[in-house]
Amino acid sequence: MKITSILMIAGGIIAGIAGVIAILGVSTLVALAGSAEGAGLLYASSIIVTIASIIEIIAGVKGLKACKAPELAKKCVTWGILIVVVSIISMVIGLIGGGEFSISNLALNLLVPGLYIYGALQIKSAE
Repeated sequence: MKITSILMIAGGIIAGIAGVIAILGVSTLVALAGSAEGAGLLYASSIIVTIASIIEIIAGVKGLKACKAPELAKKCVTWGILIVVVSIISMVIGLIGGGEFSISNLALNLLVPGLYIYGALQIKSAE
């Protein structure tokens, strides 16, 4: 649980930076093009990445706390499920935007949250 929490925090920070850069990039493209036509999906996916990164950071911090206080593990399961849902939504938006489905991409996007949930369940059952 501790390792996956640290990975979630690190990944959340990196994704947050990427999300902000993506939002700024879309804004720049809109300004250069002089039209916001077609930018809605780009904005939506950039905002979802940023929101997901914030959720990952929160979940990571809560996971670290749950390592010391097992009674908090139940909430970590909920945070992990929320991250899985947001990851799936992000992938669906990517597919709608013209991306290709990849089973390896799906597995990688769900690996750390899945291990996080598993760790939280292990801490919860040991309580």
